[in-house]
Amino acid sequence: MFDANMLPFWAVLLPVFSTIAIPFLSDKNRHYYTSLVTFITLIIVSSMYHFILQGQQLQQVITTGLGFNFIFRVDALGFLVGIISIILWFLAAIYGVEYLRDTHSLGRYNMFSLFSLSGMLGVVFTGNLFSLYIFFELLSIGSAILVFHEETPEAMRAGFKYLFLGISGGLVLLFAIIATYQITGHGDLNTLGVGLKESRWLPYIFWGYIIGFGVKAGMVPVHIWLPSAHPVAPSPASALLSGIMIKAGAYGIFRTVYSIVGSESIIGLHSNLTLILLILSLITIFLGSAVAITQVEIKRMLAYSSISQIGYVIMGIALISHKAMMGSLMHIFGHALMKGALFLCAGAIIHQTGLRQIKDLRGLGQRMPLTMTVFTIGALSMIGIPPMVGFVSKWYLALGALDVMDKHIYWPGWGVISLVMLLISSLLNLIYYGPIIIGAWFSPQSETTAHSTGHGNPHHSSGQEIAGAARTTDDPNLWMMLPLIVLGFSVLFFGIFPGFPLDLAGMVSKVFLP
Repeated sequence: MFDANMLPFWAVLLPVFSTIAIPFLSDKNRHYYTSLVTFITLIIVSSMYHFILQGQQLQQVITTGLGFNFIFRVDALGFLVGIISIILWFLAAIYGVEYLRDTHSLGRYNMFSLFSLSGMLGVVFTGNLFSLYIFFELLSIGSAILVFHEETPEAMRAGFKYLFLGISGGLVLLFAIIATYQITGHGDLNTLGVGLKESRWLPYIFWGYIIGFGVKAGMVPVHIWLPSAHPVAPSPASALLSGIMIKAGAYGIFRTVYSIVGSESIIGLHSNLTLILLILSLITIFLGSAVAITQVEIKRMLAYSSISQIGYVIMGIALISHKAMMGSLMHIFGHALMKGALFLCAGAIIHQTGLRQIKDLRGLGQRMPLTMTVFTIGALSMIGIPPMVGFVSKWYLALGALDVMDKHIYWPGWGVISLVMLLISSLLNLIYYGPIIIGAWFSPQSETTAHSTGHGNPHHSSGQEIAGAARTTDDPNLWMMLPLIVLGFSVLFFGIFPGFPLDLAGMVSKVFLP
């Protein structure tokens, strides 16, 4: 008989179990196999929606005999993050069939991509702190191997920095978890506030969680790994690192504020903690956008943009408002689509032309019209222009900032400051995305653009494939182009019809802010 409570168990463990077959497959078949595994996982996760919509939680407990159990649990919050994670993972796997066709160590890449997927789904589909920690570390290690993948000096340095900071943050997180268990006797994430409310150690434990999760999220000031790691990883991995994996940190921060501490405790006794978190989020928003303006390489610019965007998510968490929370969760969903599209477009440009410098992208709309159309949609959404999905999340964040003036949790001026920062950040986004869009469509091709053939890219299989007379554009083939089209369409669709993510976000806000 079908047991729906087993769905989260299989969603988390299917990818990691599936790695057993990878060493026995040919390089050609490994990408198809990974795509198939992620597709089956997508079906499993999608089948949970019916139960979540009815207000149910799916839960399976696995006894370990180690003093704690593995609890696989899915609620509306976990499902929202999980469904967008597996969607982008599946699209990135399809994209990788062509992008990584001629690269080295395909078995290793696919194996650790599936390890990372299990880690990511384990983080959001777990019901206690120790389970969360184990999957969080699995995600950190698996994703670090993806950063190392190119094996260039830059990749090795970025990978070691990512690994060092990830392990350091993980140790801080572990101490916070142990302290929580010691004080409360449990670490069940199904409880709103796990019993730390009266503890004098709560502030220290709170910041232990924030530091541990903040490293993965790329929050200032523990963000220094992110601008190094994202540009050197293969573009499918960059899309996952920026679009999905940093959300594991944001998810952890959400759980810290609303599950571990609890909104009642925050509002009544500890609003100073989330006020500092709010200030850090505003700094993260501004610095990420400001530094992105100065970048000259496309993937590095996108990496700094991700720092700014994670600031939006954390700001929505820290404002302690229904609308702000919905904006934060909507941005987790929308940013995965937007930044996934942008990183995959950047990868397509590099794959097809070998161009990485922003100044060399002038006139590229003439050579790669479909790719640059998707890039333009993603960039406009990042700026917050309607009817894109980015506008919806920023709208709810703005409404949440205005709510601060009525709720008296903080000084009302913090709501005004948050609203102003949203506007400033959108302007900064326009400053660094605008010239790329305008240059690509309205400037003549530079000499570098006109004569680039992709030979500079180790993944490109043939310069003749680009320059051949049979091709009218340099847009990539179907394996790479289809995920771009799906993501570009989704950015528009969920901007016009945001009901699915907004309904889930509304369900979450009613639970955590009753």
